[in-house]
Amino acid sequence: MTRATILSEARSIFGRRGYAEASLREIAEAVGIKTPSLYAHFPSKEALYEAVYAEVVVEHTAFFDELVRTSSALAPLARLRHLLGGIELYYRDRPDLAEFSLRAAVTEFGPGGSHLREIFLDSESTLAAAVRQSYDDGVAQGTFAAGDSEGFIALVFVIMDGLFLQLTHYTPELYRQRFEQAWTHLSSLLSA
Repeated sequence: MTRATILSEARSIFGRRGYAEASLREIAEAVGIKTPSLYAHFPSKEALYEAVYAEVVVEHTAFFDELVRTSSALAPLARLRHLLGGIELYYRDRPDLAEFSLRAAVTEFGPGGSHLREIFLDSESTLAAAVRQSYDDGVAQGTFAAGDSEGFIALVFVIMDGLFLQLTHYTPELYRQRFEQAWTHLSSLLSA
């Protein structure tokens, strides 16, 4: 039994049942151990949830940091599309992460909610910088209309949140259709 196995099973159970409904007994059974053995790794359910949450944020951040790196040479508009497309690329083949992230984002943060929100907000810095750079590059090149870069970053994050919800609730076909419609509208608004 490893810490990684506990975290993996806990992520799945917290994703399916939520923090309030998941029990340490259920997690221990899924791992194949007795409940008291979990305490050798995590002092409480809250500590286990925080560890799962932090692990999910690390995976999410690493994926989007790599997406930022691989899109840096693209033209500003193509770079933005690539970053927005990352929502589907990341979650489509990770339903356990989508389920956990949906619950964490919409319904719960557990008892340490403010601390978990800080972890997530800190993780957005590289992505926010990439969106800002794309916007600033587009304005400098004359392809984007000049405006408020902070407002634009906020808009992109709101769109990403909406795309995530669309991805978790609709068929892939409907998601792609809505993504294309939203992208067409956003790109026309950016035009100088």
